[in-house]
Amino acid sequence: MDGCPVCGSASYKRDGIIRKTRMHRRGKRVGSIQLYRCQNGHQFRTDDIPPWDDSFIEYVVYVYLLCLSLNTTIDIVREMFEMDILSKGQILDFIGFVADALPTIDDLDRLYNPLRSGYLALDGVWFQYGDEEIVLLVAFDPETFDVVGARWEKEETQDGYELLITDCVNKIGITNIKGIYGDGDNGLIEAKKHLLPYAPFQVCVFHKELRMGHVVPVKSVKHSKKLTPYQKHDIKVFQLLFREVIYAESKEASYEAFDRLKAYAQSDTHRYPERFMKAYRSLAHNFKYTLTHFDHTGMRRDNNLLECFNGCIKPRLRLMKGFKKKENLNRYLKLFLLAFRFHPLKESRFDDRRGNSPLEVAGVLLPKYYNFLKFLRTSLHLTYQPNQPEV
Repeated sequence: MDGCPVCGSASYKRDGIIRKTRMHRRGKRVGSIQLYRCQNGHQFRTDDIPPWDDSFIEYVVYVYLLCLSLNTTIDIVREMFEMDILSKGQILDFIGFVADALPTIDDLDRLYNPLRSGYLALDGVWFQYGDEEIVLLVAFDPETFDVVGARWEKEETQDGYELLITDCVNKIGITNIKGIYGDGDNGLIEAKKHLLPYAPFQVCVFHKELRMGHVVPVKSVKHSKKLTPYQKHDIKVFQLLFREVIYAESKEASYEAFDRLKAYAQSDTHRYPERFMKAYRSLAHNFKYTLTHFDHTGMRRDNNLLECFNGCIKPRLRLMKGFKKKENLNRYLKLFLLAFRFHPLKESRFDDRRGNSPLEVAGVLLPKYYNFLKFLRTSLHLTYQPNQPEV
């Protein structure tokens, strides 16, 4: 202790003790703080005990990540400790403290060195931010489900994808890139042509079918009472022909099915000339990239990993629509992506993935943990207290 923080006097003496409560993961605790008084009468203390312990902060944030509701988090914590001890503002502060202390995606890669398959799946996820829309460009390893890179952009353009691809290539090495997956976005394809001209590119056929379903009301066939039996029949025929194209057993069979689909869409034997032709043109756009897997045995025709991620990240991104500060986007994104990388894939249909987190599937050996925030804090010697140095 150097002296009085008010006047700088080096002459001081003890002047009593005060008691202060602090919330821990296991409940409220009372601590003692020593008071001092200098020769000029200024009372001060040298150690201020924060009202929240790291264990309590990480518990609250972890509960929030599970339920994605400030009100529900307050209710759960109130029931757990049987006290009214939280507000929405405090939870948001905790989220900021934790996000600032956690390592970035790149930091985590340097710490754990996850294995990479050499394949990348890229996509853009749009969401509302204030009065505008922005896009999250994200890259995955389709074999491990692990996140390789992510960045915010105002538009889904070639420049944005080139920056994302460059980040990924710097991690993996350009000679180790075996193939690229995507949804057929023009900006992505141009970026791939520019930076990775020799890497095979596969358009995920699941995305093609998904887009067809946005144009042709295939989901209404079973439940709609407005569609006539003839209309339902036409839709079923088009869907069958469409699926024969994208799920064909060979390149030749796919081309033959593609011709049959075109002939049916252009015919006058159905009641949806505009919808069917629009869906056909959507499939015809960059159709050659749906066939890449036939020439590269290591690649698959579809990769719905991105839809899995979208299902996880979109509810979280919607929470950001009221954010005022741009830096909060990076805070929350880092927190959400880390939660994704450490979260066990409990419902995976693949035995080697089920129950393991994307990091573990990528070959990272992790001890058993129940709260990844506690694991990171203790293993990396972090603190979730604001303006406090790491211990």
